[in-house]
Amino acid sequence: MSKRFFKPFVGSKYNEGIRGKKILVLGASFYCNKDGKNGREKCEYFTECTNPEKKDSSKFDVICPVYKNSGLLLSEEPSNAISENYKAYQTFAKFIEQFGDNKEDVWQRMAFTDYLQFFSPTIKTKKSYLSNRDFEAFCETLIELQPDIVIAWGMAIIEEIRENNQFVIDKERLPDTEWYVCHIKMPTINHEISLICSYHPAAPKYWYGDLDKLAKYMKEELK
Repeated sequence: MSKRFFKPFVGSKYNEGIRGKKILVLGASFYCNKDGKNGREKCEYFTECTNPEKKDSSKFDVICPVYKNSGLLLSEEPSNAISENYKAYQTFAKFIEQFGDNKEDVWQRMAFTDYLQFFSPTIKTKKSYLSNRDFEAFCETLIELQPDIVIAWGMAIIEEIRENNQFVIDKERLPDTEWYVCHIKMPTINHEISLICSYHPAAPKYWYGDLDKLAKYMKEELK
């Protein structure tokens, strides 16, 4: 039985990739702002859908008022997010364009999903929100999409996907790449997966402050 709630977005040219490399972009979480605070509208399902103890939004997949009225599903939020082209996604796409072969939409050459498998009640992804289910869902996505490179946004999930990940094979070499790159070897995948951990593109101070380093290690992993 699938551990995932969110169905990953997979670009139409994902298998062609960037310079022949299949890239999976991994965010931390999606959050709902329909909490009724500061004059915002409150969704009748908010409390249960974003409950950080239950950690399960699946009951509301087809009945969420916001998504239902737009003909969308909660579980397809990775695709919904890409189509909305939010600022963070624009920023990341602009960075990736330097490695592309042409000027087409680089998102069509990548896949995208978030680590947390329910809607977060806050913008910040708290450690208490995370569970083993999220890690199992991450592994499920790796096995399904078999990326060559995973680019993880932000610090919130690094401990789970890197430090606590039994499939990472070279943690001791992280200082050699300034803590940007390590490699994952899944038992059912024939190749090693490069895991690149970057600052979140929605945090300009940190994102742009270390962008040259990120570009350096991206170039190396794309060889």
